[in-house]
Amino acid sequence: MKLAVMQPYFLPYIGYFQLIAAVDRIVMLDDVNYINRGWINRNRLPVNGNPAWFTMPLVGASQNKLINEIDILPDDGWKSRMTSAISNAYKTAPQYARVMPILEQFLTRANGNLSTFLHHSLRTVCDHIGIRTEIIPTSSVHPKGELKGQQRILDICHREQAATYVNLPGGRELYEAGFFEENGISLRFLNPAFSTLKARHSTAEGPVLSILDLLMLNEPAIVLEAAMSHSLTNS
Repeated sequence: MKLAVMQPYFLPYIGYFQLIAAVDRIVMLDDVNYINRGWINRNRLPVNGNPAWFTMPLVGASQNKLINEIDILPDDGWKSRMTSAISNAYKTAPQYARVMPILEQFLTRANGNLSTFLHHSLRTVCDHIGIRTEIIPTSSVHPKGELKGQQRILDICHREQAATYVNLPGGRELYEAGFFEENGISLRFLNPAFSTLKARHSTAEGPVLSILDLLMLNEPAIVLEAAMSHSLTNS
């Protein structure tokens, strides 16, 4: 069984969904410290032709708190403002009529615990494009105790009875193949490849905006093809 472990992000870019598609199960690592100005509760969409941030406000967010200890700000108008900004950015997009109702529906559930909502939003996107990977909604089922870094990941792999642990390319600087192999786990890294996609902003490394951009501009089958466009390497 192939496993990934990843912090939950808010409508992340296509690379995150490539990781989900590459494994049989992904564990949301939500009992780690929240990161200010990271990707946990914000992402980017095009405004006047340039990438701009859209943020889900939180209650008392702090790097001294764990992700699963934080709540979403009770709606004081931010949902309508976010919906309006997204609508303005994509109202002429070919998939707007299909995607906007889905977005509006899951934003109505943006209440209470942040981790619970992020799990729901990731599951919603996966269901829309056809990714069937199981997403474990909270890493609290695998208490970390004093474990950190590679030891924590290895412990989760063993609890999940995984044979292979898959990580994004940036993990090459964090994890050692020898350490995992000595403990009976094969370490692999995602090698993303991007098919032809309609996207508002891209670099040589692929689309840089939220997955929402691809959902608005491409049919679900095309986004699924992009999510499946990857290979796994040893290093």
